[in-house]
Amino acid sequence: MFRLAFLVSGLALVGCGDKDEDTGGGSNLDGSAPACGVNAVSPAYPSSDGQADFYYRADVEFKFDGIDEDATLTVKDLATGTDVAGTTTWTDSTLSFTPSAPFATSNEFTASLSHCAGESSVGFTTSSLGGALEGDLSSLDGRTYKVGLDGARFVEPAGVGSLLLGLLEQDILLGVVSATDTGLEMMGAISVDGGGEQDLCEPSINFPEVADFSAAPFFQIGPQDTTLSAAGYDIQISQLRISGDFAADGTYIGGAILSGEIDARDIVGALVGGGLLEEEDPQAVCDLIGTFGVACAECSSDGQAYCLNLYVDQITATEESFGLIAQDECDPEACTDGCEDTE
Repeated sequence: MFRLAFLVSGLALVGCGDKDEDTGGGSNLDGSAPACGVNAVSPAYPSSDGQADFYYRADVEFKFDGIDEDATLTVKDLATGTDVAGTTTWTDSTLSFTPSAPFATSNEFTASLSHCAGESSVGFTTSSLGGALEGDLSSLDGRTYKVGLDGARFVEPAGVGSLLLGLLEQDILLGVVSATDTGLEMMGAISVDGGGEQDLCEPSINFPEVADFSAAPFFQIGPQDTTLSAAGYDIQISQLRISGDFAADGTYIGGAILSGEIDARDIVGALVGGGLLEEEDPQAVCDLIGTFGVACAECSSDGQAYCLNLYVDQITATEESFGLIAQDECDPEACTDGCEDTE
């Protein structure tokens, strides 16, 4: 069922915050006071010096309180003693280094930042993700993974993404139908309330396209439009992309990214049902989200300004002991609550 109480409490906490709180005047990474107009620089990813599980396909990111256009960010490969080729870009107040090719796995690196307030460096080690699978590709067939969002990073919509996905009390499940060197066929499903095995009162999630598995163990699904059904609501996720790497032994998926577009018109009914809105007006959803400083954008489907961009990274999905069942609708023989109750 929809976890509306979670959303209500989240909105209350944000609404009760001190809007006049001073967020400036921070310190540099070495603890010194800032010497210019850009304050409070800190590493976003790696999140700390010496992080040992850095994802080899990720960007190195530093968060600023402001923008220093003259800042430089370089990464050195400690195994070779040479700088890694790549580019730097600003996104809002975050400076990112994107390597030209993925970082080497299980390797040590140092990220060095130079900006108007001084210089800082952060060391990190990439995890073993990206290494070859221990068995052949078919060893993944029939495996199921539970997507863990608790430790994930919600990049978009800023400040509200976790609340949107918090509407679902169920776990998101991913299953491998078949894996070959030409592609990865996957399916999705929703667990029973509170987590666990697949909820056979709900249709499974169909990914009509075969995932790109040419860089195995890395895979990428989409972009494609997908409908997620739960608790009587259909939620359309447009331009859905899912990517990540299987661990060498196949027991988990790491470095996963989930992105797409959510339409306010799809979730307004859930918010009305939970008492957050009085009428089924999608603009009211955008007004509600606007209290977080997030504006609805134009939908790719029809250009109406009712959509929210979703981007979640640093996701881990752990293997479960059961397989998924593909079904287009509720299974009356397996649904303990009765299919008529979910329509």
